[in-house]
Amino acid sequence: MNIMIKHTLAVLFLLFLLCGSVSAVSTTLTVNVFDNNANYDAVSGASVVITKGTVSNTLYTDVNGVAQFSGVEYEGVYTLSVFKSGYISQTKTITISTMPRSESVYLVSETPVSIKITDENGAAISGAVITIDGKEEGMTNGAGLLHVSIGKGAYHLIAVSADSYDPYSSSQYIGTDQTSLTLTLDKSEFTPLILIYNEEKLPISGAAVYINQKIVSYSDTYGRAQLPTYSSGTYALKIEKNGYVSYEQQIQFSADTPDIIVELNYSVVPLIISVTTHEKPIQGAIVYFDGTVKGITSVNGTYTTTVTPGTTLVLSASADGYTGADVTYLVLAGSDNKVTISLSENLPTTMIGLAALGVIIVILILILIVTGKKRRGNKSGKSKSPVSGRRDSL
Repeated sequence: MNIMIKHTLAVLFLLFLLCGSVSAVSTTLTVNVFDNNANYDAVSGASVVITKGTVSNTLYTDVNGVAQFSGVEYEGVYTLSVFKSGYISQTKTITISTMPRSESVYLVSETPVSIKITDENGAAISGAVITIDGKEEGMTNGAGLLHVSIGKGAYHLIAVSADSYDPYSSSQYIGTDQTSLTLTLDKSEFTPLILIYNEEKLPISGAAVYINQKIVSYSDTYGRAQLPTYSSGTYALKIEKNGYVSYEQQIQFSADTPDIIVELNYSVVPLIISVTTHEKPIQGAIVYFDGTVKGITSVNGTYTTTVTPGTTLVLSASADGYTGADVTYLVLAGSDNKVTISLSENLPTTMIGLAALGVIIVILILILIVTGKKRRGNKSGKSKSPVSGRRDSL
């Protein structure tokens, strides 16, 4: 009898454990259904179906858009389907991986609103970012369109942003039967400022500024060129100034564009050096720039090269039989830049010797003449004194 009681208790205990284990693998599944609009409104009355194998269970969402299933199998795999009139049905596979399990479904309206973004001329604007009630919905396609799910019969704050256009923001009423909405953006307009400097970072005045091959401004004494009003976009910029290399590039004007800084490089100009003596050209004279050999004069006594404007050079030249002095010259833009270096002829050594000999001869002749005169004066004085004496004695 005691043995039977023990067996009975053992069986009951096993049944209790089995019941406990079965309840442990069952849990709840909560499905939340929302409208995929800007406010994520709850969708009530939606049909929610879960299926495992051949067994299905259907519930309808309450006013909060919630449908809760009990007794679902933990780690079970279910097919979840949601249906609602006016919305596109959704079906997906879920795994009951947590206890309890929650799943959210966002339904898209069967008739979404197509928002088209255009400019003031009616041209479609692609890449415009549309935000509805603070939620970014996406960007417009090549036709300027974006299809959005939006609550109808209500006002919504719609914002649009696009490169080169002023930002748009406005409260728009979407009717219950409305399927499209067109919004127009205005081009951004502003007046660019261009700052023009040379290689020494000094301002350049009088530089001509061209936009799309048309001259629109000149730089002032501070190197500033204020342009007229332009819409955002890409333009061909060109800057010209005598003595400088022309500057050209494609540039993007936009509301975020800072002042445009342009540095002009000096253009080289010709420098002609003439080496002469008594206004006659000297061929084969060596020309020096700052003490460094630069070239040799041609048959007409000139040497031609190119130099960057604004350069100061110490010019000199040398040739056999000639001497000359240095010439300091500032190379100017828009000038002929012609320099003459005059050399003096050197006297040959033989000529110097002959000249010295001639001077010595002249000096000797003068000495002889003076000496001869003195001697003659002395002789004449001696011959007269006896006569004088005799006369005195008489």
